[in-house]
Amino acid sequence: MESITKKDLMDIASSSDNSIIQDLVKQKMQDEFQGDIVAQKMIQLSQLISQRNTNSNLDEEEVKRIVREEIETDKIKFDDLDESIKMMLNNQPTNVTITVKQGNTSKIFKQNTSPVFMRPFAQKILSDLLARNNVYLYGGAGTGKTYFAKQLSKFLGWDLITVSCNQFTSQLELIGGQTIDGYQEGKVIRAFGNLNPDGTPMGKGCILLLDELPKIDPNTAGILNSVLATIGEYDELGVPEPIQNSKGDKIQRGECFIIATGNALLNTKDAEYEANFKQDLSLQDRFTGSTYRLFVDESFEWNSILNQKWAFIFIYLNKLRKTIIDEGFTSKAFVSIRFMLSVQKTYNVFRVIKATSKTNPVIEQPNSLISYTPAPIPSAIYALEPSKVKTVKDSLEEFFGLFTSEQADILRVKTDYDSWLKIVAEKNKLPLDKLNSDAELLEIENFLRK
Repeated sequence: MESITKKDLMDIASSSDNSIIQDLVKQKMQDEFQGDIVAQKMIQLSQLISQRNTNSNLDEEEVKRIVREEIETDKIKFDDLDESIKMMLNNQPTNVTITVKQGNTSKIFKQNTSPVFMRPFAQKILSDLLARNNVYLYGGAGTGKTYFAKQLSKFLGWDLITVSCNQFTSQLELIGGQTIDGYQEGKVIRAFGNLNPDGTPMGKGCILLLDELPKIDPNTAGILNSVLATIGEYDELGVPEPIQNSKGDKIQRGECFIIATGNALLNTKDAEYEANFKQDLSLQDRFTGSTYRLFVDESFEWNSILNQKWAFIFIYLNKLRKTIIDEGFTSKAFVSIRFMLSVQKTYNVFRVIKATSKTNPVIEQPNSLISYTPAPIPSAIYALEPSKVKTVKDSLEEFFGLFTSEQADILRVKTDYDSWLKIVAEKNKLPLDKLNSDAELLEIENFLRK
């Protein structure tokens, strides 16, 4: 046993039911790998799983439960765990009970925290929410600016009111006005006062999303200055300052949080984004101290959005994303998380339809880990021919069509697209729960560490 490796010892211990052999291996581990608690704990864990797994395969939830039990009883440090187990545990929501005291009354809230809001920049934005600061998020396409605002509205249980800013955004859309159908309340007013389109209270808070704010005409942007300045103000009696709609009505402030997004800073003119206007410094000042540049977070995409489904898609699309950036083709199209999700969902529908009998079609519940697909629409499921269902190749060809033919050819060659299609063909032969190979998971693990 002079040249025996740690893996050899672990394999012997986990596969043997003989207590004498297990004790000998543990002693050898202590002698050869003194202080390596991880190796010893992993032996114990594999033995425990083997004991509980005599008749059927353990599912992911059972593994998580066993790991948590072992951590609690044997005090394994979280950092001692394997990366794949850490990913599984990190991706779980945490239940928290919060007591809020207001005067002589106390209110108790139960809240689920999500991995979305554990990231450092998200923690800052939650701080801004409590401080009633306006937030400006900027960064390249596909960095998750709009996605974050949508997730925050769901997390808070608030309504999301979006203004898609451009040169034609009008006063009517922002603060309301008369139309041929009568008076129409503006989106900014509605968000500020927590109002439904008909002006009645909606009974919950609002996030006002000023999407692509740099594209708004600077003259129109001036209308926003009042609400942006008032959002955190109180009078001398501690009453929130109101604003006025276009009729002159005073609108009392409800629970409102303003998030603006863009691809560049507000007071700059970026040649790469021709539709942007250089905004006035007064508009930029409304977001001073809470302006954040976002970057693509591949780890979050893989673990919390794609839910690790599936490695062959994630690996190729990240290669494609990098090639588009390196070649300077981002003005044509980019690999966003929306596109990744689209390819993932398309593949899921493809596999489900391929496995469905036309004579007796039975579709399982929509998969919650893959955006609840396929949609439970029986007529569409029955009418869809397995030989004609959309494939991931169809999705990629549509995407390549956004580039010039020369650019598309460059992307296909530099990402080795033809080889990837061969990988897809092989994946089509495997069960969905066997698609992620150990080699692919290791490749992703190394990629995310960089």
